[in-house]
Amino acid sequence: MVRTPFEIELDDMTLARARRGDLDACERIYRLFQQPAFTVAYRVCPCRELAEEICQEAFITTFRKLRQFRGDAPFWGWLRRIVVNHAISSIRKRPKESPVEFEEHHASTESASERIGMAMDLESALATLGAEDRAIVWLHDVEGYNHLEIAALFGKTESFSKTRLSRARSQLKRLLAADPPGQTLHSAVAG
Repeated sequence: MVRTPFEIELDDMTLARARRGDLDACERIYRLFQQPAFTVAYRVCPCRELAEEICQEAFITTFRKLRQFRGDAPFWGWLRRIVVNHAISSIRKRPKESPVEFEEHHASTESASERIGMAMDLESALATLGAEDRAIVWLHDVEGYNHLEIAALFGKTESFSKTRLSRARSQLKRLLAADPPGQTLHSAVAG
């Protein structure tokens, strides 16, 4: 099973206080989960401003619906689902083509430089994918969603998810063909 950065334990007391509307507890939840929420939003919709907007909307939804959280699954899973749902909704609302944002990276060692170079290659390759394909790759290979869950998020069939993932991986493999031997897409995406 793929481990996700969302897997953060939230104590029952903080959750209970947040359900009662305690702003300090809500702030604690926000501070614990803001970075993983942003990371998922940014990976699904690689525009910093849009990812920030998705996070803001997701946390507003979370705090509005906190009393609906039943506790039969971890809180982080429930929150992650809200963030992903908001991100998928933003993909559906956006035009098909969107600007790609690049960031500068600097490495302190040769090994770090190599890892950053590989990450930048992967980032560039992921940026060439369409929004839905990029989201499917990220949700499946990094966040650990299965095809049935991805299909439900997009309102499509399970074969839609499998086909799009296979096609996206093939495209990424072609783009990353110059990577070192032994480097696979799954290890590059998951690493």
